[in-house]
Amino acid sequence: MNATTHAVFGVAALAGTALLVGTEPPWYAYPAAVAASWVPDVDNPRSRLGNGLSRMKNPVADMITRPLSWALRITSFLLVRTVGHRTLTHSLLGLALFALPVWLLLGDYPNLFYALVAGYASHVLADALNTRGVPLLWPLGGPVRLLPVGVRSGGVGELAVALAALVFAGAAIVLVYPQVEGFL
Repeated sequence: MNATTHAVFGVAALAGTALLVGTEPPWYAYPAAVAASWVPDVDNPRSRLGNGLSRMKNPVADMITRPLSWALRITSFLLVRTVGHRTLTHSLLGLALFALPVWLLLGDYPNLFYALVAGYASHVLADALNTRGVPLLWPLGGPVRLLPVGVRSGGVGELAVALAALVFAGAAIVLVYPQVEGFL
């Protein structure tokens, strides 16, 4: 799946989690869920995060983001060289290794914790709809696909899945934030 589809899944996952948990996350949690939905692909040097952050036109912003950009590139390089793409970061083990430090750092901020973990998990779920599936029990098992045939990345099927997730996200947001219905 592409970065846009993962972003839509991240928003849908947070809105769905808010419905299940019965919370009303602050609006700043949604960009956090989107960013977390891109994290599993850090093991791919050509991904949105694996390629590092692009250079900013503002020199101050560029100076601030440069260390994070290099950290992302180094992490991507190390992951792709040691475990490969779509292995550790696309598994339950990867989700747990992501969730534990997030909980330790942000346990006092449950909305942000839910946003980050839901965003990460949404990526794994979205890629499980893909033709390649995901190694959910890595390193023990093979790929798991949620659909018998799977959805090809970049195809019409991915667009249909992204639109379905967008509709779900919209409906869930209206249920979580009843005041939004007045804007529609």
